[in-house]
Amino acid sequence: MKVIIAGAGDIGTELAKRLIADNHDVVVLEKDSEKISSLSNQLDAMVLQETGERISALVDAGVEEADVFIAATDSDELNIMFCMIAKKLANIKTVARVRNQEYTSHKILPTSEQLGIDIMIDPEGLTALEIAKLIKNPDVNEIEYFAEGKIELIALRVDRESELVNQPLTILPVSSDYFVVGIFRENGEIIIPKGEDKFLPNDTVYVIKKTGTLTEFSSMVRSEKKRVKNVMILGGGKIGFKLAKILEGYKKNSMTIKLVEKSAQKCHILSDHLNKTLVLNADVADINFLKDENIECVDVLVSVTGSDELNILTSILGKKLGTSKTIVEINKPDYEILMQTLGVDSYISPWLLVAGRLSQLFRKSSIISETFLKDGRAEIIELAAADDSSLINKQLKVLRLSAQGIIIGAILRNGKAIIPRGNDVILPKDRLIIFTRSENVKQVERLFCACRTAKKHQEIHEGMIAN
Repeated sequence: MKVIIAGAGDIGTELAKRLIADNHDVVVLEKDSEKISSLSNQLDAMVLQETGERISALVDAGVEEADVFIAATDSDELNIMFCMIAKKLANIKTVARVRNQEYTSHKILPTSEQLGIDIMIDPEGLTALEIAKLIKNPDVNEIEYFAEGKIELIALRVDRESELVNQPLTILPVSSDYFVVGIFRENGEIIIPKGEDKFLPNDTVYVIKKTGTLTEFSSMVRSEKKRVKNVMILGGGKIGFKLAKILEGYKKNSMTIKLVEKSAQKCHILSDHLNKTLVLNADVADINFLKDENIECVDVLVSVTGSDELNILTSILGKKLGTSKTIVEINKPDYEILMQTLGVDSYISPWLLVAGRLSQLFRKSSIISETFLKDGRAEIIELAAADDSSLINKQLKVLRLSAQGIIIGAILRNGKAIIPRGNDVILPKDRLIIFTRSENVKQVERLFCACRTAKKHQEIHEGMIAN
């Protein structure tokens, strides 16, 4: 596909890198001349300087031949205008980064469809929602929902005192409620688990289970249960503000929320718009301040300052001073592999959330959604099994998919969630939740999606490589 991206900030740049890696033809529009010089060296893409003032810029970028246009500049208004123009010029899918909720919630304004925007994305809003889910579920490091909310994926860190340490997966009791689908090691290794694989201290274990069920596996991994009473948010930017608003809106919310921001002007604005949050004007990296605010009593410390380095530093400080759990915003993929080593409990990458949200635009198959894990090297794929898939009506134990690095963690059939075992079979129209490494996604498409569509997709992919 040909994709045009306007705006080369963190989100735009990382999307461009991922799309280029997937053999898409990418054109980037950016107004900053220094960024253009850097991008030209980083990306195998056409990079054009554009301020957003010329309608002809989209024509110059080849919008009439493009499949997708993504407007990810820092201006909501410019993004909306870009998409409106692109839609007028071509039959194209459009995506706009829109962070101001007024544009999406006000009834007198035109809808996104009327504006010519197929998908509106709010990276900061998505990030705040993900962090809020982790605060609401403090015993897990990650949590995602699938199959109309009937299936959930959770990530758990193996405590050094856990009874599972150095034990093989075969010791786990057979259960119809959960399935261990992946293991991430401290060294960055991804394991598609087999019975003989062992749990090691600080492994991050991914488990698919029926939503709402309590499993004995959690208690085997974790030595104690947690309850959140005190939350401290470091950084009063868009993510920090939106997170505080979400937490304030929880029913039966008895938690204490503190938000720390260095800018006095921002603190006044935050105080005017937050009702149940204590806004504090201070340097987030000031150890004496953190001690004075009883950081050792904080159950969850959230670092969303806008600086990856400061987020990591404050998270480490919080852990050293006694905080129970830390959650960090990370924008640079290079830092992600360090998180487990540094002892950060959970981290959220806005660009990965956006990539997952937009992934369906770039798939020629029946994949419903893709969720990227860690630094994007593993994925959870939700798809509908095609009638003509070669795997229909065959027992899973016969297919030996784990040997190919693919695990079916759950099936939604006629509205019922199933955690499958070896004797289960795949039926047409089953909705499957699959865990795999990212390099196996095309193999998943070939196996489960319509043979005709998958073959066409493969021919397109091979043609791109050949060219």
